[in-house]
Amino acid sequence: MTPIVELVNVWKSYDGVQALKGLNLEVWRGEIFGLLGPNGAGKTTTLKIIVGLLRMDRGLVRVNGVDISEEPYEYKRIIGYVPESVSLPDYLTVEEFLIYSGKIRGLSEGKIRERMNYFIKLFDLEGKRRSLIISLSRGMRQKVAVASALLHDPDLLILDEPFIGIDPAGQHVLKELFNERVKGGKTVFISTHMLDTAERLCDRVAIIHKGQNVASGDLKNLQQISRAGENATLEEVFLKLTEEAREQLFEEEPIKRRGGFLSLFGRRGP
Repeated sequence: MTPIVELVNVWKSYDGVQALKGLNLEVWRGEIFGLLGPNGAGKTTTLKIIVGLLRMDRGLVRVNGVDISEEPYEYKRIIGYVPESVSLPDYLTVEEFLIYSGKIRGLSEGKIRERMNYFIKLFDLEGKRRSLIISLSRGMRQKVAVASALLHDPDLLILDEPFIGIDPAGQHVLKELFNERVKGGKTVFISTHMLDTAERLCDRVAIIHKGQNVASGDLKNLQQISRAGENATLEEVFLKLTEEAREQLFEEEPIKRRGGFLSLFGRRGP
């Protein structure tokens, strides 16, 4: 079976700093997949490359079997995306914004109304339907952004820190929504720091550190990879694997520096 998202040896740098270093990743249809990592690990960079907001330096990214470098537009029809920092047009009402979102996705007026009313009710936004977005709390804005991303019923929903700012009741609604979507064969791909939530919600996760995939799999696989024990939580596994990755990087740095120094004299370091 072909992954719905596949990254092969993906590299990306900013101002000479490597954000991704040969990242490999696979996300399958019909699963909730979590991307985990410390701050600066490359999570947001990865998501932005997948949705086409950033161009990788080299590597291969396929979405639904499509090489996004060769066909950079059509594949986006099956994606719904919510960034970590949601920026919505403050001068529109909730209803106006969702109608606009539906129109740019090519939905009929009837379908827009049907889907919009469903999500407004689901996210308890009925009382804010005609309120300007500028008047909404952060959590309400997040709910509106998720509704917008879901209007066209995408096969692949990608969310960067989707639970930040949302109250517990709203988080519960989101989790139930994600579970319902994967039951229908859709895919939910989230990046999050909330390890306890990821442990309960995600079918599989990938832990990345300094732009590389440290380990991928379900909790049982990660417990075995990390040798943390069969009763270890995802948090314990995460801390063990990222600490090991930091130690390995620390050990490799002197070798890299020595190689760079010797190359000045026409010799290659180990």
